[in-house]
Amino acid sequence: MKNRRLFFSVVAVGAITSHLLMAQATAPTTTPAPPAHKSKSAAAAKAAPITSVWTPDVQQFLGVSQGSFSLVGLNKLSKAQVEALVNAAKNSVSGDSKRYLLACGPTTPGQSGRTRVWVTVSGDDPQGLRLAEIRTAIRGLSNVDVVDAAASADRALHIVIQEQSLGKRIIGYTASYMTSTPCVDESRKTDAELKGQLGTYTDPKGVDLARDLAGMLDQDLQAIQSGK
Repeated sequence: MKNRRLFFSVVAVGAITSHLLMAQATAPTTTPAPPAHKSKSAAAAKAAPITSVWTPDVQQFLGVSQGSFSLVGLNKLSKAQVEALVNAAKNSVSGDSKRYLLACGPTTPGQSGRTRVWVTVSGDDPQGLRLAEIRTAIRGLSNVDVVDAAASADRALHIVIQEQSLGKRIIGYTASYMTSTPCVDESRKTDAELKGQLGTYTDPKGVDLARDLAGMLDQDLQAIQSGK
């Protein structure tokens, strides 16, 4: 607020001055009320909490990155409330080697309503054909984006392909899969995961295998979103 300067000008005129003096002598003495806008401003300043801001401790002990601080609603808490959460997290892991913190999910917030999926395929897929088919099928799911790294993913799908052959002829494929949530072990500074579904599909055609895996992943994501 800029400083305000009030300038007073006094005009002394004989007849007017005498009337003012008489009115001042008969008027009761009262304490002027503070300006309304000033009292409201003071009350608002007194009531406003000290807002919270992201700190490295929030990342270390709560697993919330600076980019996600507002996304998860921590900016709506007071500074004291966030400090209390951080201190509680510190006390829960300090001095206990069996306890450690995982920071899960991507470090940057994604588009609202969309899920980023990291897909890996290993095993009998030397040309990457099954991986390409699976990625194409997953891209066809509603509100799903395929990413190339765990650090950018909300969910991971790991698949091991095994060829089924008769003599020298390949007659089908078996896919063992696992869904998971990518995490980082903040204490050990290593990659980690929270495991989800485990299963196996067998199908004579790679395209059908990709379709089945995409359908399974769609159900997996819906279960997470509904909290089941």
